[in-house]
Amino acid sequence: MLTVGSALRQSRQKHRDKTALIFGKEQMTYQELDAYTDRFAQALLNRGLKPGDRVGLLLPNGLDMAEAYFALAKAGVVGVPLNLRWSGSELAFALADAEVSLVLAGSEIAPVIQQISLPTGVPTFLVGAGEGFPKWQAEVDRADPKATLPEVQDQDPFVIVYTSGTTGKPKGAVRSHYSNMMIALTMASEFGITPDDVGFALLPMFHVNSMWFVTLSMVIGTTCIIYSHRNFHPQHVVEEMNRDQATYGMFVPSLLTFLADGVERGQLNPETLRVLLTSSAPLDSTLRDRLLNGFPHVRLYDIYGSTEYGAAATIRHQNGGPVGSVGYPAMGQEIRILDEEQRSVAANQIGEVYVKGPTLIDQYFHRPDANRSAFTADGFLTVGDMGYLTEEGLLYLVDRKQDMIIVAGENVYPKEIEDVLLSDPAVVLATAIGIPDPRRGERPVALVVAHPDFAVDIGRLEELCRQRLADYKRPMVIEVVAELPVGPVGKVVRRLAKADYLERTKSGRGALD
Repeated sequence: MLTVGSALRQSRQKHRDKTALIFGKEQMTYQELDAYTDRFAQALLNRGLKPGDRVGLLLPNGLDMAEAYFALAKAGVVGVPLNLRWSGSELAFALADAEVSLVLAGSEIAPVIQQISLPTGVPTFLVGAGEGFPKWQAEVDRADPKATLPEVQDQDPFVIVYTSGTTGKPKGAVRSHYSNMMIALTMASEFGITPDDVGFALLPMFHVNSMWFVTLSMVIGTTCIIYSHRNFHPQHVVEEMNRDQATYGMFVPSLLTFLADGVERGQLNPETLRVLLTSSAPLDSTLRDRLLNGFPHVRLYDIYGSTEYGAAATIRHQNGGPVGSVGYPAMGQEIRILDEEQRSVAANQIGEVYVKGPTLIDQYFHRPDANRSAFTADGFLTVGDMGYLTEEGLLYLVDRKQDMIIVAGENVYPKEIEDVLLSDPAVVLATAIGIPDPRRGERPVALVVAHPDFAVDIGRLEELCRQRLADYKRPMVIEVVAELPVGPVGKVVRRLAKADYLERTKSGRGALD
């Protein structure tokens, strides 16, 4: 049975006393992790939860989050991991939309939970230290470690992961045990991960990247280091990778810069790392070559995927290799490029990217319209990327998720920012664009056109953004412009607005020149 819980049990049989997880000074063996998550799962069932019910997870990186993923899997209960940087209103929407039956929260998010309205009858438990809510550990302590857990099927839902939409509210992507397991097995096969490896999970564990990474590590039987600091700092990364001798890890390109810096300065051991994975944004040739030259044994791979796809395409980077391509279809995946009538286009012709394979989500939760627009009748799925396939089968992207902005690996859709700005009566037109940033990849910038009868108060707009948007979504600049480029149906053409902004700022001209 290809379920997340059964995979952990099998790894425990093979690697009983081996260290499974490392989080700072804390460690768990496979035996300890398997036994504890059995009791955790029983505690969920003791609370009256049934297979298929949903639990909101508002937990920071740590052993707690890993334990929650595997315990929920064993109970057949569906995890709903949420971004801890979201505002209270964003969290409240997702918890209500997913119809959660229980919330597990970390101490740092507890004050936010206390201020939002949860559906009636939904209890919140605190995981770890802190005050304000009953402790989840007491529930686990009361659970019978020998109780029989339900039989979970491959196609049962494992998680619902919320992904911001290009229109309207975020959507819950429903991912089965089978699809999550296939991501783990595909990555292990494609990248050659073995039980002898030591993984380094840097990104927040509410992200699908880290969720897949930890699942992969436990399925294969490796040791997995979970980054133990709440805020990213290059020196902490170097210290943890050196201390535990990480052999593989997943990063976004803006964070890979710090690895290249570390090895070039003699701070990071270049001999240990052998598999380096990158995703979420393009990798330029300069950084690619720095990494390949700095780490003599490393195999450097780019992964093209999404919350909905899993790993759709991969490419192993080589010095002098192709630049700009996101690779060939991953194992078991089929990629088509279709036109507006969903007809296949010829090689090197641009169209919308569609993917079919074992790692796709099953559906968007309670979103029949989104399912109809995203899935074809024969099971291909699109997330709105535009690209083309060469005759050799290499995939190139020419536009990302309808102008999505990627801030240090976080997806930011312009409409989220624009809706906040347009709620101010002084703003008649608004657009949000991503501009290059050397540390974070991109940063949002907002351009607004004033209503003829009002004056725009930038301070008021900034306060609206602080109240309603997570910090990484807030524009670093809000600029009033005389006009914005508008297409034939009255929508702002973000591509042209971005080009104009970059040209103006490059030349030093003001916003209203």
